[in-house]
Amino acid sequence: MVDHIETLGRIVELVRTKRAVTRPEIMRVTDLGRTVITQRVDDGLAAGILREEDAAVSTGGRPSRVLGIRPDAGSVLAAVFGASRAHIAVADLAGRVIASEFVRVNVSQGPARVLAQLFGVYDRLQRENALPPLWCGAVGLPGPVDFPRGRTISPPIMPGWHDYPVRERLQEELGVPVWVDNDVNLMALGAWKETRESAMDDVLLVKVGTGVGAGLISQGRLHRGARGAAGDIGHMMAVNQSSVQCRCGKFGCLEAFAGGWALARDGREAALTGASPFLADALARVSAVSLEDVIDGAKAGDPVSGELITRSATLVGAALADLVSLFNPATVFVAGSLARAGDSFVDTIRSVTLRRSFSLATDDMVITRVSLAHQEGALGAAWLALDEIFRPQMLARWISAGSPRGIAAEDGPEGPNVRIRRDELRFPGEITPLYSVVAPESAGRGQSVSGR
Repeated sequence: MVDHIETLGRIVELVRTKRAVTRPEIMRVTDLGRTVITQRVDDGLAAGILREEDAAVSTGGRPSRVLGIRPDAGSVLAAVFGASRAHIAVADLAGRVIASEFVRVNVSQGPARVLAQLFGVYDRLQRENALPPLWCGAVGLPGPVDFPRGRTISPPIMPGWHDYPVRERLQEELGVPVWVDNDVNLMALGAWKETRESAMDDVLLVKVGTGVGAGLISQGRLHRGARGAAGDIGHMMAVNQSSVQCRCGKFGCLEAFAGGWALARDGREAALTGASPFLADALARVSAVSLEDVIDGAKAGDPVSGELITRSATLVGAALADLVSLFNPATVFVAGSLARAGDSFVDTIRSVTLRRSFSLATDDMVITRVSLAHQEGALGAAWLALDEIFRPQMLARWISAGSPRGIAAEDGPEGPNVRIRRDELRFPGEITPLYSVVAPESAGRGQSVSGR
């Protein structure tokens, strides 16, 4: 039975990734015989995981039927939190986002309130859309994550989150297996999965928003490092012997000069001293200067705002040059709020990186913005959860029940197949969406179907 499940898992993976979508193609890329493949495909069809679609183009003889994942058999909760906003989405089993909202959040308010927002938005998406039953989920958080345990570890901007049982709390409320990872890891995974043919299998994604972080795809695998701290470039030293303190408590960090909170800090100083009339007007209106104000100022031609944006891009480019020389990626994606500051931001990063890197590492390297309508994080979360539930070891735990509902992501102290439940939920307060997305059946993967 174990061998049967492992073989079915291999076939499902080939079909999900479209590496082989007909029985003859599966034979060509595996060492499996025709009879075994037929039996395991029939098992997948009977379990409701696979479906037969249109016939493939015939190359002579009877055309083979194309296999696909049955997308409407279940759904995936895919949520990614930044410091100040979150994308909470639901995807089908093919990894396509079918409904979502972007909402304002404040992760410094602690896990109880932030997760209540997540549950509240998910419940609303359920009520307002005909969503398939929930099978699994993945959540990204803006801090270091111990992935095997699903807990954040000493996150600099997230008081109250250290060692909080995020995964256990999510599974208790949702009643399905859930995985927790760093937000930039999921963004890198989503960007790579959706552009793999052109991006290739060594990818670096840098997010420059309120904070700065990176996600690494190495030889087609997400690289988290020994403890999940890989890619935390925001706290690499950018300025030696600096008296500027970062939110992590250290001095001279990249984030303390290039992160959105640092630009807002220095923009406020320029407003108070009168160096920037544009930012002074913003400060007078709302008694604060935000990163968005600095970006708007740069686009409007405000010299101080432009200098702040250029400073961020220059420092990020210098840090990327070191990473490029060390990691040698084929593609570098730039994401986050500052990526929306205009072409000049990415152009400056590209110029500095190429100037400071070894030519062999950069001859064919591409540096570009992510063009997935800001859904790369949610897409990565969906891919992570689907990769996990269809792993043979996990598949063996739930296939006889017909779905993974009630199965924990990891075995608990009571042994395998620990049952979990979802009680009736009550959520305090109103949650105001920035905008909603409900993807029609015809919408392509990653396609933007509505704006603000």
